[in-house]
Amino acid sequence: MKVYNEGLGSKAFDIFNYMIMILLCMIMLYPLLNTFAVSISDPTLVGQGKITWFPQGFDFHSYQYIFQDKNILNAYKNTIVFLVIGTSLQLLLTSLFAYPLSVSDFVFRKPLAVYVIITMVFSGGLIPQFLLIRDLQLFNSIWAVVLPVAMSAFNIIIFRTFFQEIPKELRESAYLDGANDFGILFRIYVPLSKPLLATFALFGAVMFWNMWFEPMIYLNKESSHPIQLLLRRMTIELKDYTDVGGLQRFIDTYNLNPKNIRMASIIVTILPILFIYPLLQKHFVSGMMIGSVKG
Repeated sequence: MKVYNEGLGSKAFDIFNYMIMILLCMIMLYPLLNTFAVSISDPTLVGQGKITWFPQGFDFHSYQYIFQDKNILNAYKNTIVFLVIGTSLQLLLTSLFAYPLSVSDFVFRKPLAVYVIITMVFSGGLIPQFLLIRDLQLFNSIWAVVLPVAMSAFNIIIFRTFFQEIPKELRESAYLDGANDFGILFRIYVPLSKPLLATFALFGAVMFWNMWFEPMIYLNKESSHPIQLLLRRMTIELKDYTDVGGLQRFIDTYNLNPKNIRMASIIVTILPILFIYPLLQKHFVSGMMIGSVKG
């Protein structure tokens, strides 16, 4: 009877977990489904607020506008440039900094480790960073957005812990074969760190793709704005955007609701990240666990 009760309790617990997970999935999927449904639904029904999670009266003119608007295509290009350069720079600089911290006989290992930890607790803040960017004359350049986030103390610690778990015999044997530290890092450590690199590449890609505040501060030229900043103008400052992109004329021509355009722009903005994650998902869990625990 005791075994039966334990089995029954285990099944009840599993059913409860399934119900909670299904509920959470529904809560997280509903906004996405509603956004997509509004973007392709009949403008009249959208204006009446009758669209929930399923589209009614299909209308794809909002996507037609998005893919023909030069401002949106240019913003996409800027975002991709920020993502590729920023993520690559993050992985490169973090690996270069974390590698000597993982070498036990490196003289400045402890002082540098303390320096990294201090930056996790104290920071200059937004105003000193703004003044520094101004003094370095980085305004209206990609480096104003990329360099301030090129290295993270959290990332450095995770990379260092991962590198420390790589057998030191590999490094010693490479030294005997005549390899230097750069060769050891890029020929041994980096190939063995693919799960970790894939995980933090995903983190960096999501961060740069969603970035809008820093470009709003440091990039004054509209031609250099990323897609998220343009999306903000389309959703919050729609009146200002209509004068630039001719959106109002397009809405009047096809009798659209502005909400159709807004929701379509949101869908187009989030799709790339939704496609990138499944490609890196198999490395995600292993990359986080291997670099986060010191065995």
